[in-house]
Amino acid sequence: MYLRDSLESSAGFAAAAYAAFAIMMTLGRLVGDRLAARYGPVRLVRGSALVAGAGLGVALLVNHRVAGVLGFGLLGAGLSGIAPQVFSAAGNRDPAYAGRALARVASIGYAGFLTGPIVIGGASTLVGLPVALTIPVLLCGFVTLSAQALRPRRDLLATP
Repeated sequence: MYLRDSLESSAGFAAAAYAAFAIMMTLGRLVGDRLAARYGPVRLVRGSALVAGAGLGVALLVNHRVAGVLGFGLLGAGLSGIAPQVFSAAGNRDPAYAGRALARVASIGYAGFLTGPIVIGGASTLVGLPVALTIPVLLCGFVTLSAQALRPRRDLLATP
């Protein structure tokens, strides 16, 4: 909608933004485990959130349809590395209650999946879609700042 309505792109070109997002999300998921093994979950999530937020943020500032496609591609690439690390951290936090922790994280994620479009859509009626799309940019900043929470607990790693 952003490319079609705000940047006045054709529907076909606007679809390229979703395609870029989906392709980069897929590619990111394919290499995410290797990146997590190399850099650790905290650095991966911080870097991923920075890529996602900066990609969409710069695209909104540039305000051009090609930048929009690139920005949504970077958003997909960045977001791809976050959810798997959050699920992994939840499952590893207390192995005796891994199922419960994963269910909670999945429920929170699903709630965000359902409410995110409503919040952005509601905000767009008040301030316009380009400004409303800064909400995900700000949330990526929050993820960057809170990535430390994914650090494994030392007491769980120590052997008795």
